[in-house]
Amino acid sequence: MEILLQDVRFALRTLGKSPAFTLVAVLTLMLGIGANTAIFSVIEGVLLRPLPYRGQNELVNIQASTLDRSRRGILVSYTKYSRVAGESREFAALGAYFVSTAAFSSGGTPEQTVTAHVTGNFFPILRVNVARGRAFLPEENREGGADVALVTDGFWHSHFGGSADAVGRAVTVDGRSVTIVGILPAGFHFPFVTPEPDIWFPRVMDFPFLDATRIRTGAGFLSLIGRLQHGVTLGQAQAELDAIDSGYRKEFPGYADGSRLTLDAVSLQDSLVGSLRPSLIALLAAVGFVLLIGCANVASLLLSRTTARGREIAVRRALGASQARLVRQLLTESIVLSLVGGALGAGLAAEMLPALRLLPAGTIPRLEDVRVDTSVLWFTLALCVVTGVAFGLMPALQAARRGLHDTLKESGRGGAMGARGGRMRAALVVGEVAVAVMLLTGTGLLIRSFTRLLLVNPGFSAEKVTTFSVTLPPLRYTQEAKIAEFFRQYVERIKSLPAVTSAAAVSYLPLAGPVRFIYFCPEGTVCQGLGKDPIVAVRQITPDFFRTMGIPVLRGRAFTDADAAGAQRVVIINETIAKRFFPNADPVGKHLVDSREQVPMEIVGVAGAVKFTGLNAPNAEEMYLPQLQKPYAAMNIVVRSDSSAGPLAAALRHELLAMDPDLPTSELSTMDEVVSASVAQPRLTTECAGIFAILAMVLAMIGIYGVMAYSVTQRIPEIGLRLALGAQPASVLSLVLGQGFRLVAGGIVLGTLASLGLTRLLASLLFETRVYDPLTFLAVPVLLASIALAACYVPARRAMRVDPLVALRYE
Repeated sequence: MEILLQDVRFALRTLGKSPAFTLVAVLTLMLGIGANTAIFSVIEGVLLRPLPYRGQNELVNIQASTLDRSRRGILVSYTKYSRVAGESREFAALGAYFVSTAAFSSGGTPEQTVTAHVTGNFFPILRVNVARGRAFLPEENREGGADVALVTDGFWHSHFGGSADAVGRAVTVDGRSVTIVGILPAGFHFPFVTPEPDIWFPRVMDFPFLDATRIRTGAGFLSLIGRLQHGVTLGQAQAELDAIDSGYRKEFPGYADGSRLTLDAVSLQDSLVGSLRPSLIALLAAVGFVLLIGCANVASLLLSRTTARGREIAVRRALGASQARLVRQLLTESIVLSLVGGALGAGLAAEMLPALRLLPAGTIPRLEDVRVDTSVLWFTLALCVVTGVAFGLMPALQAARRGLHDTLKESGRGGAMGARGGRMRAALVVGEVAVAVMLLTGTGLLIRSFTRLLLVNPGFSAEKVTTFSVTLPPLRYTQEAKIAEFFRQYVERIKSLPAVTSAAAVSYLPLAGPVRFIYFCPEGTVCQGLGKDPIVAVRQITPDFFRTMGIPVLRGRAFTDADAAGAQRVVIINETIAKRFFPNADPVGKHLVDSREQVPMEIVGVAGAVKFTGLNAPNAEEMYLPQLQKPYAAMNIVVRSDSSAGPLAAALRHELLAMDPDLPTSELSTMDEVVSASVAQPRLTTECAGIFAILAMVLAMIGIYGVMAYSVTQRIPEIGLRLALGAQPASVLSLVLGQGFRLVAGGIVLGTLASLGLTRLLASLLFETRVYDPLTFLAVPVLLASIALAACYVPARRAMRVDPLVALRYE
């Protein structure tokens, strides 16, 4: 230990004597290690850290999907949940929940709050116990049970000041009195919903937007969570679900989630972050490449420095120092450098992470768990040691092998070791360029993919459109006519506001979340019944929705106020339905039948296709129903206006309170923000990869410049002799540029060949972009070669300006 401390003290003194070298090396390592630490902290918090539930490896998410898996994440019916819960033997317990919004009031102005209804075994499945009060009682989970609730710790502190008498207090939620019976623990989070629910109720059969008949006949509205029996694998659970599903379809072929849908079991963690894993792994590989280039640069600097320290090292050898002792000392210097750079890098990462909080909600699940903690610091420490050895070992070995004779030779005109050092530096440059090519190629593909994604027409015009949601309390708005009239009047009041061009309401906003599906059969086909007919997304809208959203009506007409209750039932289909089911005919005037209600609906129009699940999703079948004929209590208001957000928000809230002073509104957002949030994950991946690629390119160019500058310095006598013998400055320029270009060309060739294999790993992240995109594979070498030649030009210009008389003095 004493010898180690001596080596560390000597290393610090030696590095302190070369402040320029030390500063450049430390800054390079700080950037590389800091970027790696930041990305690893995200991976550790999102992918590696267990969910905050005991026995989380036994937890499973169950969701419905179409048999061809073209649509996933479809909500499950209460009937299917009851069947699986009753027959399953592989699950220790199976729970369900649904999420909604509600107007909360504890005596003041009502506010909109996210809520969840759960089965009685939901929290026991997660093994979460209440911190204060009690959990739900069995009788409270039955129909007609008492109106009680649990609240989160954050909600308890923000709305009740953490007061102990909050338990047992009655509050008003959607116009009904609810008693708070318990407080959830401070560490409880449920990141599967964004934003997370604040208030939790029992009884999932109390879904406010479906009547009891639709709930009991198979309408899907539930998300399922199960806990496997100890020792049961996910594959065994899936096999059991398939068997139960098959029997369910045979016995009840008329239920809504019958033959065309199936159930998928996914680990709870994968259901949350599985889609993000490829992006984070790709970014970790990218920052790893950046660190490799940084290590190559520092190794090149150390090679140059050990050459300059040749006499010192030779003297130490002459005084009896062994090769192993010299290697240990020099590696100690490298590791000290790396540790200093790593410490600064960890600080840089800690400063960078708060910027992630600015991302749209849901972009990175479990973002609150991302921090530079002990695990991340251990990773950084290990990375520093590995990095220090990686860039320090080769220079240390070269320096330790140098004898006194070699040093004296090299002090003259340059000897074999100088030549070997030059070859090593050249090899490092070739490696840097190759790694930069791989990183730039991958980034180029991501940029091409993201550009294509942004060019996708969402099917509507987002500019100048503002949106917010309004949910009518089911206790006070029990009649469909009252619901329909409320939204009709509210939209008309909004239209009368100054600067409002048009306004409408829609049940499900495009690109903003789940969509309701129904089964239908088009005219000319025989209805097979629920679960056998085609499935289609459906939205309720008010008149002027297409005009407000800029969605073209390609044929027929839009809805009007005449399409009200009691009038002929009408529907507008999108062009995807028209092309699939009416390929050679005009669908306007024909009919569709809702498989559940068996009521014919006349097609009065064909609208353009709208991207409703994502810009990268294919166009799906979708139909629109008039809100006046099929009222829905939870609607999104869309307003096209030239007014700024502040005055418009105030006016919209004023009109809402004028109609019902107990109704809250959600925060306003623009449709531009909705579209942007829908591509937040690919944007984040592309931007981070772009930053890392630029950093890698800069570091590679610095490396090229350093090697060429050192080469010119070493060849000054040779260049002076050439000029003295009549060589033209232009030929000297060409000579130096040629040397640099050969290094760059070698790196580009190696990097391109490696990219042909590595880019296949990016296939899942690309949209309408081939992994061997010719434009990217052509542009990257051209760009890198151009910048590299610019880096070589400065040393080359210095070489052509060498004074022969001055240069020959080196001899």
